[in-house]
Amino acid sequence: MGFGGTDAPTVPPESMAFYTFKRAAEDIKELAWQLAATKIILGGHDWGGAIVYRVALWFPALVTHIFAICTPYRAPTRTHILLEKMVETSLPQFRYQIQLASGKVEERIQSKEQVKTFLNALYGGKGPNGEIGFDVRKGALFYNLPKLKNTSLMSEEMLDFYAEQYARKGMHGTLNWYRNREQNFQDELRLDKKIIDIPVLFIQATNDAALPPAMSEGMERYVPNMTRRSVATGHWAQWEEPELVNGMIKEWLEKVDQPRSSL
Repeated sequence: MGFGGTDAPTVPPESMAFYTFKRAAEDIKELAWQLAATKIILGGHDWGGAIVYRVALWFPALVTHIFAICTPYRAPTRTHILLEKMVETSLPQFRYQIQLASGKVEERIQSKEQVKTFLNALYGGKGPNGEIGFDVRKGALFYNLPKLKNTSLMSEEMLDFYAEQYARKGMHGTLNWYRNREQNFQDELRLDKKIIDIPVLFIQATNDAALPPAMSEGMERYVPNMTRRSVATGHWAQWEEPELVNGMIKEWLEKVDQPRSSL
């Protein structure tokens, strides 16, 4: 919800429930049903990685295997911690999320060209003197965006396509994913399951500034059937080392038992 061709309802007046992990899990379950897939394998990166874990929690009979790139598993809790508190105490690299949730980005980034410069910054575009356009401990550095050369991680054609997709409905829906923590917490109070006991492949990007290796410490406590792999990349592992990442996934899939249907 809020990405690509999906709906992007404005909150408010609409409910943040449109943008929760539970809602995404329900959508994936419905898609599997529409495709007559009774058992599925799920993989994801970043928010997608967070979602695949939640699909396995909400619908454990549906998901047989998971692979997640960069995103560590964080089990549901009974205590809600505000994002600002997390940033101050344990996850300073999440300060960018405060900016993305604030509304400042969607106020400044509206046209297709503005979206394109913003995405270029996220994907590591740099200026002639090494200027960056995004810092995980600050957020978007708007004053640097016009200075940046094109990122090396994607072609001009691909960057233009992404910009067009985001610009169609604006950034509000996408950025609601940084405002959904309270709603996710309330939803997950109803979850009894915390352990993910199906086979899981976790690929850690060792130079990921947003999701550093320390965040995955202790995952085995909640994901006992986990295979760990790592790549020496930043956050965009699939773009930086596509053959290596795909090879890890392929090797893992060949070693684990697969269901009859996959999605």
